[in-house]
Formats: sequence, C-alpha cells, structure tokens
Amino acid sequence: MRRLIAAAVLALGLAATATAGTPATAQNLGCGAGTLVLNVHYLVQSDVDTGTRGNNWAFDTYNRTVRVWRKAPGRFCAASTYAGQFATIAGASPGGKTSIPAGIRGTMTGQSTTTFRGTQKLHLTTRGDLGTKDFQCTSADTKGQCAGTYDWLSAYFTSTDNFGSFKYVRYEFTYHATDAGKGTWTDKLVGGKYLSAGDIRPLKKK
Repeated sequence: MRRLIAAAVLALGLAATATAGTPATAQNLGCGAGTLVLNVHYLVQSDVDTGTRGNNWAFDTYNRTVRVWRKAPGRFCAASTYAGQFATIAGASPGGKTSIPAGIRGTMTGQSTTTFRGTQKLHLTTRGDLGTKDFQCTSADTKGQCAGTYDWLSAYFTSTDNFGSFKYVRYEFTYHATDAGKGTWTDKLVGGKYLSAGDIRPLKKK
C-alpha cells in the first residue's frame, strides 16, 4: 500500500474483520471530536501494491472501511481500516532487500488517518456497504491509476484546489507471508517520514 502520497487525492489505497458493526469511536484513529458524516465499507479487488523502490510487488484484495468526521466548516478528518490478502508479483521484494517470485501469499492489515479541506456532496449514500470495487490493476499499472480504481474522496467531496490540503497524519500497514514465502514487512509513517522494516522473502530451496 506504500506511496499513497503519490495518489493522495485517491486516499488509497485495508477490514474483513472491521466492518460496519464496529463502533465508530473504536475506529476514530486520532480524528478526535466532530460530526460523523461518512461511514462506509467496501471490498477492493485487484489493487496493486508498491514497495520501497516504487516497484509493484503484489496484488491486494481487502475490505476497507472509511469514516469521515467534519471538524469545522470545510474541514474533515478521515479514518480508514483495511484487512485482506496479498499475492506477490515476481521482482523486487517490498522492502527492497531481495527478489521474490510470483505467488507468495499472505495477510495484510492497516490503518490510515488523513485530513483535508473540501465540500461534501449531497444526496449520496453515506452509510453502509458500497459493494465490490474491482480496481482491475495490472503489474504495469501505476498505483492509483488502474482502470477500475475507486476514489472515495472525489466521490463524496469536491475541492477547488484538487485536494491540495490532503495530508496523512497516520499510516501503518503490516504484511505477513503465509504460503510459499516467509517474513513480515511493515510500512508506517513516523515523525513525518515513511519507515519500513522487515521484508517478504521466498522460501529456501531444499
């Protein structure tokens, strides 16, 4: 999920276990007080994931929740949770420390908090399940620009400056290999910088 800043207006972009039944207060993720104006979830299929080198290293399938609070007129805070699975693409590993084959599978979880300025669109469904969003990514696509990419931000809000105020204040993702590979890779925002640790690696040949 790394390098979302390159597609900030998409707010990209994981909660098979965190669905609409989870209390909003439990998923505030630092947004604090405000009026909850959006609380939706949807299934994402065929999203491409990028690593520390900017390389496409996996395809992701995940459930995502998006909750948005209005902090003041025209000012919003969004909290997202994610959970699902990944399948690797042959090439550089996410941490950039080795090469990996296609077909390593594993789990992914994450959360992000963003702030932005804009105007909310009216007469749209603001609660519940939005269904399945097939991003239709290929290994050659740029993240956030796949044929079927769903952009919740522009779907629900407008901005006079193309969401130039959009900013990540929280970002943390964990990937753990469970089949045909090993290792755990984490990618998070710490002190305004993106830091990664660990990696996903192939199994040693016997």
